[in-house]
Order: sequence, then C-alpha cells, then structure tokens
Amino acid sequence: MNSLRILVVDDDASVRKVLQRALKLGGHTPFLAATGEAACELLASHDVDLILMDLRMPSMSGQTLYHVIASQWPHLASRVVVMSGDPDAEDHGDWLTLHRLPVIPKPFELASLLSLIEHFVNNAQRRANGA
Repeated sequence: MNSLRILVVDDDASVRKVLQRALKLGGHTPFLAATGEAACELLASHDVDLILMDLRMPSMSGQTLYHVIASQWPHLASRVVVMSGDPDAEDHGDWLTLHRLPVIPKPFELASLLSLIEHFVNNAQRRANGA
C-alpha cells in the first residue's frame, strides 16, 4: 500500500491518538486537528490525500467543514470519510446520502478503517492509470 497523508479531524483526543498511532504503523503520515478551524489551517498549508472527520464537533460541525473543503479545496471533496457515532441521525442521514460520503461508524474497528484506506488507495491508483 502506498503511503498517504491523512488528516484526522476529531474533537476527541483519544480518537486522534489511536488513529495517529495506527496510521503511522500503517506507513501513513497523519495530521491531527481537534476542530474544523484547525483542519482548515492545516489544509491551507499542507497537501493531504484523505480526510477522516467527525461530524459532531464544537464550533464547526463536520457538515460545515465539508462545505468549506468543497468550496476551498474541491479536489478533496471526494476524499472525505466521515466518522460518526450516530450516522443515521435524522440531521445526518440525508446529508450523508446526498453527498455520498463513506461512513465509518463509531466505535470503529481499526481493521475496518485501514481496509477502507487501502480501498481508497487502490481506487486512486486505478483512476491514475486510466482504468
């Protein structure tokens, strides 16, 4: 698997720490942000290949962050994966369906998340090769 630069956006420090460790062990370069605002600052100064983001965060929700990403960094809009403890909630379900974002339900198994990342890498390689 190729190494990716992955931005993790979650207000839960323990989630960020676990993902940081797992992504490093998987050969990836993690960037961590506790808020949507911090994520925007990182995106303004770093290139990333994938964004893993929580939906429920203080001050800037994941939905708002996604719309900022889609408007300021449109090439990243298809590279967002949502992590949510309640992806079927009425205020999220329709929105997730509309934007066709992949969802990792919390609590998640690291193996499932790493499998999703590998799937993303494989799809990106196929697109790059014109398949």
